[in-house]
Amino acid sequence: MGADLLRRTRILLHGLLTSERGNSLQPVRALRSAVSLLNDLAGRPLCSAEEIRRREQEIAEAEQALRQRGTTQQGAHREVAPVVVYTSEQDQRTPRRIAELLRARNIPFVVLDVTEDEATRSWVLTRAHANELPLVFIAGEPVGGLHELTQLDVCGELVRKVFG
Repeated sequence: MGADLLRRTRILLHGLLTSERGNSLQPVRALRSAVSLLNDLAGRPLCSAEEIRRREQEIAEAEQALRQRGTTQQGAHREVAPVVVYTSEQDQRTPRRIAELLRARNIPFVVLDVTEDEATRSWVLTRAHANELPLVFIAGEPVGGLHELTQLDVCGELVRKVFG
């Protein structure tokens, strides 16, 4: 019930933000512009129903892929924390090195290219307090880029974070 109410509220507020009503008034345009900027910086929590469905579908697919990989690589007994690598088309070398490191530790992961998805890209960068991609998230928490991932691996924390 609560999640449905939150979802409907997000969609309603997005409709008000993108509505053409009141655009002839300068204060309304200025307020909408400011709220729109804040919405983008916060990772677009106010968005259309279609965008919410798309995001939920992507998350469900990523979680399903991680569950399948975790079961086949680690056995059905162990629950694996989901690992997501957010990338863009700008850098191809660093994501490859991140993937090599994760594969070397038999850590299942999903790569999400956010080049065309400005809302997700903004959310990832804001959540991780970072300026550039690629970024790694373990169990929904930002870990950082290649350097931070390597440091976690060297001190043994990477395997502990993923496998418990």
